[in-house]
Amino acid sequence: MEKKLLEAGEFEVDALYDEFLEIIVNGNGYKGIADSLAQKLQASILIEDEFFRVIARSFFNNPTFSNIRKRNRMKYWKPQRVDPRIINYVRLTQSTGRPVELPELPEYGINQSRLVFPIVFKNKIKGYLHVFKKDLNCDQMRVARAALHSLVVLETCRQIQVELEERIKKSLIFGLIFRDKGKDNNIHGEKQILGFDLSRGAVLAVIQIKTGPGQQQIEEVLRSIISDLYLKASATAISDEQAVLLVQPADGGTLESEVLADSLQAIFDALKMIFTDCKVKIGVGRQCFKLRDYKVAFTEACKALSFPCPKPGREEGVIYYHSQGLMGILLQPGNEQTLQVFVRRIIGKLYDYGVEHNINLIESLGCYLDHNCCIQSAARELFIHPNTLRYRLGKAEKITGLDLTDNNTKLEVQLAIKLYRYYGESICKG
Repeated sequence: MEKKLLEAGEFEVDALYDEFLEIIVNGNGYKGIADSLAQKLQASILIEDEFFRVIARSFFNNPTFSNIRKRNRMKYWKPQRVDPRIINYVRLTQSTGRPVELPELPEYGINQSRLVFPIVFKNKIKGYLHVFKKDLNCDQMRVARAALHSLVVLETCRQIQVELEERIKKSLIFGLIFRDKGKDNNIHGEKQILGFDLSRGAVLAVIQIKTGPGQQQIEEVLRSIISDLYLKASATAISDEQAVLLVQPADGGTLESEVLADSLQAIFDALKMIFTDCKVKIGVGRQCFKLRDYKVAFTEACKALSFPCPKPGREEGVIYYHSQGLMGILLQPGNEQTLQVFVRRIIGKLYDYGVEHNINLIESLGCYLDHNCCIQSAARELFIHPNTLRYRLGKAEKITGLDLTDNNTKLEVQLAIKLYRYYGESICKG
């Protein structure tokens, strides 16, 4: 008798597994699994990927979620990465690989406690299954585990599809940025591929993540961020530290500069939130309208990565090639020796004097020029008396023999100081 009951129980479990697998076979995916599980457990269901992007929801009852005020402007907001309470639950799930109970979080619009099951694929957590019901009996736990099994199968299928799509997309991207005219016909044939239309204008950027996690994870992260921010964009890793990002207007019109800036800043903020120990930089090239534009835009974006960041003293940020103006022209590979000769000629004596007498006349002079030759405002920034600044400027003119009342001379000095600030002291050493 006991044996028959055991066999009956096994049959029921097998039937349950088969039922969830049938959902996958029928192409209903994550949403189908979430809907079926919600009905079986009489609870709301939420499925997230490993970066906490929502990929399926099923509302069993209204009180589970409440409306919360929408955020202004574009922003990547993940309380799992910034709220210490939730971070502790996430770490517990990741370290044990077991379900964790989370309390209700009304400040985030969640009015019920829940059990969070990790979705483990190849010994790595690839997502999270949220069941908004904290006390599950044995039968309900079996249902949840059958759903988890189906989610792992679905993740296996998704990985195969993603790998295929990425190979096709990578081939297309490499064809664009390392363009060979003989391959234009192939690119034209594939110009509308995987939801991204190359017949429309796109802005090309290169994302650099120093000591990055590798190509596959960079692509997974960017795919999740792009989806979370509702961007019309495509990202393809070209090395373990770099990815090419193409951004298009969502409505088919033109990509406004303010929208582009918001989008790229949001992507940068998200990457910094995820890769906290890595240095992140985004170089932005021109907007591309024809196939030949992509190779030029890629070169510009790569050059922008070598430019100084918009905020002094920072090594990270979003840098636009065409915002660099004259510096963008000068900071071309191969110009280093010519620029060093120029800087030495203009301010080399000031540097030597500063080293010998332990005084930085270059920064005093640079601050004076930055403030449009206003003694009072430059002195305030330097925290010195205006007469002290006048003395330093006179000293600088005497050492260099330069006439700071001449406009051409002032332009050359400003340029030399900008190059000095970019390259550092090495450019002034003979």
